[in-house]
Amino acid sequence: MECVRFSKNQTWKAGALALILGLTPGHADAFQILGFRFFEGPPPPPEPGSVAYDVTFEVLGDERSLTLAVENASSLEEESGERSPGSAALLSRARGDYQRILASLYNAGHYAPTISILVDGREAANLPIDTELGDTADVRITVDPGPSYTFGSVSVTNQPGPVPDDDTVPPTIDEIGLVPGDPALATKILAGEAALVGRWRELGYPKAAIAHRQASAYHDRDQLDVAIDVAEGRPAVFGTTSVKGTQRMDPEFVAWYAGIQYGERFDPDAVDRARDQLRRLEVFNSARIVEADTINPDGTLDMGIEVAERPLRVFGGGLKYSTLDGAGAEAYWRHRNLFGRAEKLNLSASIGGIDAQDPDEYNYRVEATFLKPGVFTPYTDFSSTVFADQDAPDTYRARTVGGRMGLLHRPTTRITMSGFANFEAMTIDQTDYGDGDFLFASLPLSVEYDASNNELNPTKGYRLTASVEPFYEFVEGNVGAISQIDARAYYGLLDDRLVLAGRAAVGSIVGAPLQEIPASKLFFAGGGGSIRGYPYRGVGPRDPVTGDVHGGRSYFVGSAEARIGVTESIGVVPFVDFGNAFNSEYPDFDEPMKVGAGLGLRYNTGLGPLRFDVAVPLDPYEGDPNVAFYIGLGQAF
Repeated sequence: MECVRFSKNQTWKAGALALILGLTPGHADAFQILGFRFFEGPPPPPEPGSVAYDVTFEVLGDERSLTLAVENASSLEEESGERSPGSAALLSRARGDYQRILASLYNAGHYAPTISILVDGREAANLPIDTELGDTADVRITVDPGPSYTFGSVSVTNQPGPVPDDDTVPPTIDEIGLVPGDPALATKILAGEAALVGRWRELGYPKAAIAHRQASAYHDRDQLDVAIDVAEGRPAVFGTTSVKGTQRMDPEFVAWYAGIQYGERFDPDAVDRARDQLRRLEVFNSARIVEADTINPDGTLDMGIEVAERPLRVFGGGLKYSTLDGAGAEAYWRHRNLFGRAEKLNLSASIGGIDAQDPDEYNYRVEATFLKPGVFTPYTDFSSTVFADQDAPDTYRARTVGGRMGLLHRPTTRITMSGFANFEAMTIDQTDYGDGDFLFASLPLSVEYDASNNELNPTKGYRLTASVEPFYEFVEGNVGAISQIDARAYYGLLDDRLVLAGRAAVGSIVGAPLQEIPASKLFFAGGGGSIRGYPYRGVGPRDPVTGDVHGGRSYFVGSAEARIGVTESIGVVPFVDFGNAFNSEYPDFDEPMKVGAGLGLRYNTGLGPLRFDVAVPLDPYEGDPNVAFYIGLGQAF
């Protein structure tokens, strides 16, 4: 059998091969959801000259992961569900597969493989490109990966010194595993080079680059020697920032809001934060930050911002239905850029619970919000809201008009602080707890520290949120405070195929008797963001006569999940939630906790995991459902 063998003593120059696996649209008479096709008609007749083929793989050895890597690298395998347009196209795919499969073996640390790709029993590399195949072809790919290599000597010229410990410190080559004796994966070499360049950039050298790389495979000792030469270039400070592509936005404001300060030492974290700033404006379809090709003679590096603006106005709406809460609808209208500096006006209205017989039991809300980004500093926004709503859960009905105004400030990329002045006038009835008329003034203050690695699907890190809301209630003359703390932690194992996640939250209202606190301010537990399996706001202190949940002055809830990746796109999540709300000002842990447990399904959409959870209450109240379902985007916490 003729083969193509890659096993000579030679100097190997590492390269990156990116294969983008896309989705092929189906016929007009079919549609596809999560990989399943529905209402598919008969296939169209084959095109003249096209070739149908089957691919079989044989990878010597017992490494299932290596077999999967070879199959994933193969263009023949990727396209095997469709007929090849012709013989030349099929042979072109086969010839390209030699290098694709070789790259996958290098990435797995195998540098002396033997690869054979037979098309109808003949080695594809030896077939002329104009060879005519029949209407069908048989393709057999055989791979002998050879021995696994380890790194021999690893040398780096111009290795960077210590890097300041900030939000995004690139790893060292030791942390990556680019060290003698470790498996010689080609991906480690590429990752090590990126880390070396990244660490020089963190030190203020924006044009650092790999000047030379040499990787030599020694087959007599199954080792790969690596030598990397880094050219750090010149240090630089930020120069002028120019803006292109604005139409209605003020370009000077865009440059200022990005926060890149002239004369400050170059820092890639400052560039990343500028990108985040531009995204927060919500006025651009796209926004790029481009570094100048060269550093100016005075040591400055000019920066360019290239943007494309979105339409000024947007409107939308939606419908929803819940077996517990009934049907609902919402609509909104938004102006993204009132005066040229991304000032936003949002008008919204919603109605819910419309399965009730009496419209007085529906939930209504109308709201107007104005946001002015960049007051005082690029990282400080002014926000104000006025609203009127009716909230009618099973335990009370609250009719409220109110408003708030205040500031949101982001001193670092991880910390968000806010402070508001809030005023509400409310009438509450249909309850024996917290009913009547109230005038409620408060100063909600909060701080959030986010050390997680992803907003919608974190796999490591933690988040802490703390808030306090001093208040004065004019009708009863009560002075008090509402305080809450929420902590979440994430720990990834097995290359993040298993993520252990936990949450604990506690809240307290002090300074006012239970009966004189508006029912809408009391704490309840239960629902998708609290204790799954129990109704929303269905857990808490109960009236001794009616048995109705009336809310409490404190609460505690906790959750634990094991997020298990089954495939790249699909995961399962067993979980347990627990907690309760209490009459006392602080959680009374002598009271029994309500527990809900269940199993969730996750589908990774790219924007975040689509979540479907099924939960059962382990100690339901009389009248509670036996099972509850929850659907959302993003993890539960």
